[in-house]
Amino acid sequence: MDASFFSCKQILIIDDCAPVRTSIKAMAQQIGFQSIHLARDAAEAIGKCQQIPFDFILSDFNLGEGKDGYQLFETLKAQQLLAPLSCFIMISAENQRQTVHGMIELQPDDYLLKPFTYQQLELRISRAIKSRIALRKIYISLFEQDYHTAITECDNAVAAKPEFANAALRIKGELLLKLKHYADAELFYQQLLQRQKNLAWARLGHAVACFYQQRWDDTELQLADLTQFDETKVEALDWLSRLYVKYRRFEIAHDTLYEAALLSPKNITRLKTLANLASIVGDKPASARINAKIVATARHSVNDIAENYLNQARSLVDAAYCGNVLERAVTINNAAKIVDHLAKRFDASKLKAEITILRSRFLAAKGELADAKQLIGEIPLSYQQNITIDSCMDAAKAYFELGDLYASQVYIDKLQHILDRDDFLTETQRIMLEMEQKRHEALKAKLKIINAEATDAYQQNDFNTAFDRFAETFDYMPTNPTIAINLMQTMLKGARVNEQSQRYVRAAVKLLARSELDEELTVRFKRYLGQLKEMHPEVIPRRRPKEREVL
Repeated sequence: MDASFFSCKQILIIDDCAPVRTSIKAMAQQIGFQSIHLARDAAEAIGKCQQIPFDFILSDFNLGEGKDGYQLFETLKAQQLLAPLSCFIMISAENQRQTVHGMIELQPDDYLLKPFTYQQLELRISRAIKSRIALRKIYISLFEQDYHTAITECDNAVAAKPEFANAALRIKGELLLKLKHYADAELFYQQLLQRQKNLAWARLGHAVACFYQQRWDDTELQLADLTQFDETKVEALDWLSRLYVKYRRFEIAHDTLYEAALLSPKNITRLKTLANLASIVGDKPASARINAKIVATARHSVNDIAENYLNQARSLVDAAYCGNVLERAVTINNAAKIVDHLAKRFDASKLKAEITILRSRFLAAKGELADAKQLIGEIPLSYQQNITIDSCMDAAKAYFELGDLYASQVYIDKLQHILDRDDFLTETQRIMLEMEQKRHEALKAKLKIINAEATDAYQQNDFNTAFDRFAETFDYMPTNPTIAINLMQTMLKGARVNEQSQRYVRAAVKLLARSELDEELTVRFKRYLGQLKEMHPEVIPRRRPKEREVL
């Protein structure tokens, strides 16, 4: 393209090194650009993009402090600051596989390695704008999210502009999948592959179409082969991992997605899915480490949200239960520091319910169950009307850890209705929900048996056995007032008094003293408490100020 074409175009050059900006500006002038704008970092670039609709943006990958080039491109796309015909070219001195795969996934118009000449730059710029102009009707329809029109324009471009046919065909196939026309997509890719057998992206599209039609055996073979090509490697690994999840082969699904994450480590959705898979296979500490990586990776990006920090703290609570008492305390303290930091970075008033539930989980993990129950009681169950999937899952776990199966089930039921997306992340969330539901059912079945044994023993005046069974139930439901009352009553009836039984009754008294009880339980508690003071004063816990009125 001649210099007159570029003379009326707006170009933005972004690099944190002033001599490099000057050098690229000189190249742009040689190409024919006259309206040349410079930015030293992403923040300045975004400000300029908000004022000027640039035709070309050249951005270095490493931009010093703040957003890098990858995150800048994400932000410009998310804020719709790139016009349909704008060309974004990434520049970098790095050719590491992680950077290259990340660029393939993000799909800028081109990727240019330093050092380069102005002729090389002109070639890349010309190639990018020629494609944009040739397929402009497609890009405009995509920008307006008019996907059916975009498909029609793809067909028109294939017929009228054979030089750009493959680009138009690729977009059409992706749109057929996006619109869930899976049978049409399969036929489309089959016909395309009959003419061009070695199109890796078309083979990937065909595999995805087969996946959605549940022809998984064929899909696995295709995807495994496509992991050999740089162009399709990361996406093929993603889909292969999702396929293994369909087979319930969670370990290999985790390992496969982990490989994809190593190749392209900036994709936050993939990292979230990987964290879920680590949790599913039982590696809670690994899930916590991945959530920490999400926080670090999302910093400065459009994905830097409070939910990342909440999830990091939540995963640390899950991991805390895998360690001993000392390790648990250290892990919980680390989680608490994350929440404290979160409240400084984001509007804590909008996160009150999520933070309160997390702090309740901190207390429960440290064994301070009465305090945990009192704290979580500040959050009404109506809170679940507007809630994210991760927050809903956390609330279900929090109530389960406190033994409140009814409240936990409320959030599980809510999850059933909000897990409505058809993507890999949501699929892992459904599996985690399924695991939570199984925990519920197993506990309910176990408690039913234990309670029956406790009741039978009590009726037969075998108070030692009855106390042991009620204590076992209390281990699972440590905030249940009815079980706490049963423990007090059984000791008064004649169950053995030793160090272990005293510990259970102290916990029961402490719980009841700090719980809101109905009239019947209040009467029984006061009566049993008075009797215990006379018969076994040693089991009465030391009073706290807030408990004196009751005790």
